Amino acid sequence: MGTIAAITGAIGGLCAAIGIITIMEVIPPIAPQLVWSFWFGLAVILLLGTIAMAIGRGGYD
Repeated sequence: MGTIAAITGAIGGLCAAIGIITIMEVIPPIAPQLVWSFWFGLAVILLLGTIAMAIGRGGYD
C-alpha cells in the first residue's frame, strides 16, 4: 500500500474512533457542531479514498 493511502487510512480510522468517543460521550465534544455523523461521514470518505488510492497504484495486472 502506498504511503499516502496508509496515511489516509490512519486518519480515517482516527475519525471513526473520535465518532465512537463522541457517541459514548466519554469526553465533551471538541466543538458542538462536530457531531458523530460528521466524524463517521469523514471517516467513510477517507477510507473510500484509501481504497481508491491503493487500487489505483497499478499494482494489479
